[in-house]
Amino acid sequence: MKDNQLICQKGGVRILIACGGSGGHIFPAVALAEELKLEDASAEILFVGSDKALDKRIFEKEGFKYSLLSANKLPYKISFKAIPFLLKLSIDIFRSLIILVKYSPDVVVGFGGYVPAPVIAAAYVLGVPSVVHEQNAVPGRANAMLFRFADRIAISFEETRRYLKSYAKKAVFTGNPIRASLMKDDRRGNIKKLGLDPKRFTILVIGGSQGAHNLNKAFIEALSKMGEDIRRSLQVIHITGINDYGWASAAYTKLSMEHRVHSFIDRIEEAYSASDLIVTRSGASAIFEIAYFGRPMILVPYPFARSHQSENARIFSAKGAAIEMDENILSADIMKERLKGLLSDRKRLSEIGESARRMSVPDSSRNLAGVVLNIRKR
Repeated sequence: MKDNQLICQKGGVRILIACGGSGGHIFPAVALAEELKLEDASAEILFVGSDKALDKRIFEKEGFKYSLLSANKLPYKISFKAIPFLLKLSIDIFRSLIILVKYSPDVVVGFGGYVPAPVIAAAYVLGVPSVVHEQNAVPGRANAMLFRFADRIAISFEETRRYLKSYAKKAVFTGNPIRASLMKDDRRGNIKKLGLDPKRFTILVIGGSQGAHNLNKAFIEALSKMGEDIRRSLQVIHITGINDYGWASAAYTKLSMEHRVHSFIDRIEEAYSASDLIVTRSGASAIFEIAYFGRPMILVPYPFARSHQSENARIFSAKGAAIEMDENILSADIMKERLKGLLSDRKRLSEIGESARRMSVPDSSRNLAGVVLNIRKR
């Protein structure tokens, strides 16, 4: 780590982090920024995000300086929709060039989605070294186009190397950065914070910041098909997303069971810690955070995320770290039987949780910070 020490001694290293559009991209970036400040207190960090309200809210809450580009979306097919996309992209590349010239970063880091695309392209033009972090097992479309420009490709899954082809030589396994400073596993304390019973089995249901209607519906209907004795032994923390909050709250009231329904939770780590079983989508950020806590998971991949979430879930399931369920055949009856099977087999639950913990990379933020701090201007 000699190069890392030299940079830290120099002080004042400038790092630009491009991320945005979803919490799954932004929170790992925030975890990296926090670790970089621990490694070098004099480091200067600038975030570049999208103009979505979520991005601005997180950056301001975390106290980071930021600039914003558009929330442009890459079309899936060649059509007339590509014309406004390309116009916005051209403008964002020009704006990124201005940001980089003014800020003069030592290195640029991208976290997937649209935002890093114009920033990494601008960095390449200006000769600024860059790192692209790929969170999912299968690279996203935007990241895949950036690999040729990046100096390093940080990966969360070793299995990702097979998809990198000629760019595999740039890959370094770091894990997916998590905010370990917030990850305090105090189940009893967090159960108390949430006003729940520490003696009851707690299930956390979460489908991401936008919710997951089919998952929400199947889970609640599955509970309704269970006997009252089973429901009385359970309590549920259900993060529904904004659209499903109203009807889901009413449905739990009718079930007459202990529950806490939220459209969104800021301190998701408290809900992770309070739970005994988690039912969720299989975005990389969520599953690696859950793995850090060693909690068993039922993963229901988002069916429209190409193969990203499906491959994440497949890898965790193959290693005994989760149970995968296909949303295309998901029903209340299937969910009920899966839940009942796990509730009656606590040994299997424990084994899944331990396997999940082994998938965790606790030093992921430090690993990625080391990669970033060891890159020099070309």
